Amino acid sequence: VNGEIFADDLGQFTEIRKKISKYPDDVFKKKLAGNLLLMKQAGQYNYQRILSHGERASAQLAVVEFSKAAINAIFLLNHRYQPFYKWTFCALKDLPLFGETATTLEFLLTSENDDRTAPTKRALIEDICGLIADHLIENGVSKATCRDLEKHAYSINDSIEDISVRNMNVLSAV
Repeated sequence: VNGEIFADDLGQFTEIRKKISKYPDDVFKKKLAGNLLLMKQAGQYNYQRILSHGERASAQLAVVEFSKAAINAIFLLNHRYQPFYKWTFCALKDLPLFGETATTLEFLLTSENDDRTAPTKRALIEDICGLIADHLIENGVSKATCRDLEKHAYSINDSIEDISVRNMNVLSAV
């Protein structure tokens, strides 16, 4: 779905590419809901909880999980497929929606979890969650009206039309 097409005289390749350029709506919603739930679990809940036990390495694993889920959600909200991980940050910076979070996510992933830095990281995690929650509310993607991403995840999952997809575990498409 990415890259330049050098030759497609009949337009067949271009037509196929158009058809697969974005996820079907219910798949998009299931993937988004799952990633929002992971952002809540790893970032809004577990990061602070783990730090309160003095487990800095485990806290960084929570940051990694949060960041992966946030990046997935951001690509989904931009209706773009996420590239292979080694190209992800380069592509993330160029996204029109939330591309500016690349710098924040890089800081989260590369900084310490010491007493001086951890409060900043907690605030940045909440900032990213807030940006995404606000977007979901403003654009009618979710019926939740707060910044708790778990509530948004279940609101989006509840809006899935295909009952078999809706009833699958919310994390099944992550």
